[in-house]
Amino acid sequence: MSRRHRTADAPGRHRLRITPAAQEVRETLRGDSTDAFEQLRAALKARACKAAGYRLLARDGRWSEYCCVHLDRDWRVILTFDEDGGQIVHIGRHDGPAFYASLATEYDIGGAGQKREQKPDCCGDDGWPSVGLSRAEKKAKRPTRPGG
Repeated sequence: MSRRHRTADAPGRHRLRITPAAQEVRETLRGDSTDAFEQLRAALKARACKAAGYRLLARDGRWSEYCCVHLDRDWRVILTFDEDGGQIVHIGRHDGPAFYASLATEYDIGGAGQKREQKPDCCGDDGWPSVGLSRAEKKAKRPTRPGG
């Protein structure tokens, strides 16, 4: 079974990466926030997108490939998934609309928060992220070069 279709509850550990920018912020976390991050990291490695909170909207109003997890108090973790597992792309303080506005340009995430009932789980019905293509699927859709 490929990683793309392995369910999030399947035995084994899922790969989790963190961008350098997110790692810099992670190193500033203290106390309960550090503990919450370590618990989240373990949960993501064990359960992948089932531990990844809710899906965020893209600027065009459709669901984005990014998910959001409430970490501790006003801290949020923004992450995405591909065939290789999860990647934490942003850790920041949720300070109202400014938080999402800062994400809008870098990650194409909508600048307005949504009501709770408009926040679907990060996972789809098959136990893997509900939107976006895996790298293998993207590669399969690329046109092949003539003669190669």
